[in-house]
Amino acid sequence: MNRLLSGLAPHASKRISEYAQRNPGVVDLTVGLPSFGPPRSFGAALARLSSGSRELARHEDRYAHSRGAVELRTAVAEVYAAEQGVDLDPETQVLVTNGAAGALWTAVLAVTEPGDEVLIADPAYMIYPPMVELLGRRVVRVPTSPSDGFALHVEDVRSRLTPRSRVLLVNSPGNPTGAAIGADGLADLCAFAAENGLRVVHDEVLDRFLHRGAHRSIAAVDHHGVGIAVNSLSKRFGMAGWRVGWMVGSPPVIAEAVKAHTFFLLAVSHAVQLAAATALTDPESDREVSRHADEIRARGTAFLAELGRVPGLEGARMPDGGFYAFVDVREFARLHGIPVDAGQDAGDAVAEHLLRERGVAVVPGSAFGGAGEGFVRMSFACGEDRLGRAVERLVG
Repeated sequence: MNRLLSGLAPHASKRISEYAQRNPGVVDLTVGLPSFGPPRSFGAALARLSSGSRELARHEDRYAHSRGAVELRTAVAEVYAAEQGVDLDPETQVLVTNGAAGALWTAVLAVTEPGDEVLIADPAYMIYPPMVELLGRRVVRVPTSPSDGFALHVEDVRSRLTPRSRVLLVNSPGNPTGAAIGADGLADLCAFAAENGLRVVHDEVLDRFLHRGAHRSIAAVDHHGVGIAVNSLSKRFGMAGWRVGWMVGSPPVIAEAVKAHTFFLLAVSHAVQLAAATALTDPESDREVSRHADEIRARGTAFLAELGRVPGLEGARMPDGGFYAFVDVREFARLHGIPVDAGQDAGDAVAEHLLRERGVAVVPGSAFGGAGEGFVRMSFACGEDRLGRAVERLVG
């Protein structure tokens, strides 16, 4: 058996979410799954492709190119041109992958060797560290601080740099903290990376859910050729189950990534890619995304306002982006007399208390790294009714 796999336990979010599913009375705030589904244009295109037409069926039943269907690569390039003002060659700068997760491991594999170091801001999306370790690379966490909103700065990265550092993995807008890196910050990180032989992988899956300012992709601000952008349709279109993502980078990087993608996965579902291309380039789909983002922003604002009235949670704040509230619960634990056992922090104890005593499922911040201790993550991507029930139980 694989030693690395044997040493991995299911991540906390999955364990807690599965508990909530087994106990229907639990209000589940663990999963960042938008309450909306794919745009109408996606379903219509998929139905058309599956309508029985021999010509269409023959087309969709074939393997797609390992780079991705040209229709979807072209659509991705058009999106970056429209949203970021970036001209991409869909033949050499875009790779379609099985979701953003597929793009992330492919990118890391393509630009590193076994034993190389991947720097990751802490707290970080919980799949990053095991993904890097399973590739035989070493994780180096870069702690960030709640005192400035968990922002990542060049000096933070510099303090963790070693001769084996090869990749800086950033998530903006971020999960779990909601922190966003602006255009200047991304440009500074790219310049620093170029000076120190690093690549910067930018996971931007929450790009359409920025609540302050305008999102900038690394593809738009990287003038050194070190940036790799990763995105998907999972959050944008509420279609995580369809597993469509992509990476954007320089031609040499994409060429190496295509090799890895080909030998591990071959290609993404052809029909799904064609339907996704239709949705990405449909103006009404884009308007749907904007409406959904506005709804989630309003929902989050109302939810955070209610949380702020709960004793011990007065510091709850709307994140820069995304649909997660990353809340300091240390005072909540103290006020409510929640015991913190050995090996726990306040976030662990509060998450356990809320689950067992109040029927609310949240994720302890420690699941995202040491810098998340004392916090919990709550998703407000779900419907208003669920959020309302959660607040009632938190108040009680």
